[in-house]
Amino acid sequence: MSVPGKLGKYEIRRELGAGAMGVVYEGWDPGIARRVAIKTVKADQLAGAEAEHTLQRFQHEAQAAGRLSHPNIVQIYEFGKTQSSADGSSDTSFIAMEFIEGRELKDTFDNDERFKLPEIVRIMKELLAALGHAHKNGIVHRDVKPANIILLGDGTVKVADFGIARIESSNLTQAGSVMGTPSYMSPEQFMGQTVDGRSDLFSAGIILYQFLTGEKPFTGSVTTIMHKVLKEQPIAPSELNVQVPIAFDALLKKALAKRPDERFQTAQEFSIALEAAATGHAASSDATLTGTTDATLTGAATMSTPSQSPAPASATPSAAALVPRRSPAFAVAAGTVAIVAGAAVWFMLGRSPEPVAPPAPQAAAAPTGASPAPTFTAAPGTATITALGLADPADPRYASDKGLLAADLREDAKRQLVEKAAALYVDTASLTKNYALLQAKLFTRGGEFIQAIDSAQPAPGPDGLMSLAATATVKVREVQKSLNQMSREERVDFIRNNGDPKIAVSITAASVQAGDGAPQRSPVAENLLKERIQSFGFRLWNDEQKDGADFTVSGEARFKKLSAKLQASGITVEKFVLSSWSVKCTDKKSGEEIYYNTKIPEKQSWATEELALRDVGKLIGEEFSKDFFLQHFSFTGQKVVLDFKNLPRPELKASLLRELNSMRGVLSVTPAAGATARFDAELSGNGNSAELVGNGIVKSLNHKLGKTCFNVAGSSSTEVSLNFEPSCNDAATLGRFDTLPPAALFDAPQARRESVTRNPELLKKLSI
Repeated sequence: MSVPGKLGKYEIRRELGAGAMGVVYEGWDPGIARRVAIKTVKADQLAGAEAEHTLQRFQHEAQAAGRLSHPNIVQIYEFGKTQSSADGSSDTSFIAMEFIEGRELKDTFDNDERFKLPEIVRIMKELLAALGHAHKNGIVHRDVKPANIILLGDGTVKVADFGIARIESSNLTQAGSVMGTPSYMSPEQFMGQTVDGRSDLFSAGIILYQFLTGEKPFTGSVTTIMHKVLKEQPIAPSELNVQVPIAFDALLKKALAKRPDERFQTAQEFSIALEAAATGHAASSDATLTGTTDATLTGAATMSTPSQSPAPASATPSAAALVPRRSPAFAVAAGTVAIVAGAAVWFMLGRSPEPVAPPAPQAAAAPTGASPAPTFTAAPGTATITALGLADPADPRYASDKGLLAADLREDAKRQLVEKAAALYVDTASLTKNYALLQAKLFTRGGEFIQAIDSAQPAPGPDGLMSLAATATVKVREVQKSLNQMSREERVDFIRNNGDPKIAVSITAASVQAGDGAPQRSPVAENLLKERIQSFGFRLWNDEQKDGADFTVSGEARFKKLSAKLQASGITVEKFVLSSWSVKCTDKKSGEEIYYNTKIPEKQSWATEELALRDVGKLIGEEFSKDFFLQHFSFTGQKVVLDFKNLPRPELKASLLRELNSMRGVLSVTPAAGATARFDAELSGNGNSAELVGNGIVKSLNHKLGKTCFNVAGSSSTEVSLNFEPSCNDAATLGRFDTLPPAALFDAPQARRESVTRNPELLKKLSI
């Protein structure tokens, strides 16, 4: 094909390449003396009856994209058309755009080139900035992929083909019917649904995944990719490259969520989360990620491979009691919880003795009102928790009985310890909604759940309340069992925290007529069971990884073939029936069989063994609900260092310790040595540490102070920095810090507030 001399006002210099729509040329705009790239499409390249409509859409979208002006977007200058024949059959439409000299990101991936972690973050942030600008202007790219991302010589990112991708992959005979590039397409694109900017963000998440691991998360044929995108969760990046900071696992899980409303809703939100995940790692100029599967992160701390929220290495979950969904059919296997052996001493507070841990030798004295540093180690099924008991000394009951005040403080501290244990397993909103029931039937049972407790001396606070900080070993799995029992007996559907349990699956089948031979694995039944488990958002663990699974679900089915001859026709009819089956689920951490069922489903028969196996997979899947696994999953806290910066006065460190001890989402907290306001904490809940701190700590503190005084300034997988705003360094604001009760009470249910104080004026302040 000969190169045309001109297209519109543009002089054609050379051919750059050919695309699905036509040819791409280097051109020259003589009017303002600049190089341009010209992308063409000929009418005869389009599907017959749709040609005119497609060209109109092409023009409309190109003109819309031409209104975008952003340093990271290839600028579109003009849409034009030249007439080549009288009937218009070979007319050429073209787009003139900014001429870019650089390399496609695709080339760097294909060559397995290394990128420093700060460079990955910078490239992704520029990509997201471009997408955010387009989305705000109503433009969705629809084909975000490495081939459309250009890296200039100075490293600047340029995103190409805004507004063009949709036309280029729609009604073109060469492009086929798939819109987009399969490995980078979102679920809604595969389903042919309406897409918005969140589809572009899904594609951006795939690119980030490829940066970190050197692998695409979804690979194979188009059909296989579509199945994976719609059904499967990709392996966490830190499992493919153990040097990837753990925070990126949660970030990419959200970026690649199947449902658009579960993803980042804006490019800016994605960019902020990206910056937070990278904080603390990007500073190393030597940190690099390779584009291959044996990628390394040089100069960064070694990261552990995550299977759930970060937990202490020694924390091994024990089993929970069986809570079957269809109770008549099950045999219940009871579990036992290992108890830490050791001598205990009696510690007297108020009237009653309690078991406590022996003090560590030469332990530093804790500040007045502070939680003493734990001197005992939590055994499997237990956790070390700190809490703050509160009481109002103005209550008339204490006037003649000072011992009663101490006893009430101790009991309130124990209630808070159990409440924090419950918050490990129950969503915050659900716990608050059912607070009255939990307070009456669970929180008061501290004697059952608290294995050992150590307390500081009661201390008066500037808010007029007495407080008592306590540290205890709490049997959290026993709390979980009691929650499960309450769900059944009280008919309460607690919303459980969403964990990430790993489940291994094994189903075998055998024919009775075959002489009771060894059962064989059934991929047909297993795949249907796996689909059920994947629908819960949980991860499947294969045979080689089964020792790392949290649960194993196994089933064995035996079939009998029955034959009957119809007398009228002489035809022999065959059918398959179940002669026996067993289904069980095992908690791999403890070996406890938490579910077992041998009752054969009634009135089940099939024309073929294949159909029987398919239904067996479905039937086994129906035995398990999402809540079943969450009721038995061993949740653990996330350890993180809290670093409060720019505090106006040093004594606020002690005030912050009291605040943190009282918060439901803070399982434990101890002050770090030195004058700086740093604390070693363990947080309850799921998600990255910055989100937990923002929602569980910062929000409460700002509520108490009446304005935004604290904010998350930066975070990594192990540390979160919180900044105190200078605008809050005034007498009125700091006065609220000193004179009002702990921030946790402001967000607590009314029943909790009334249990602490009956002072109408104070209750009114807490209700603000």
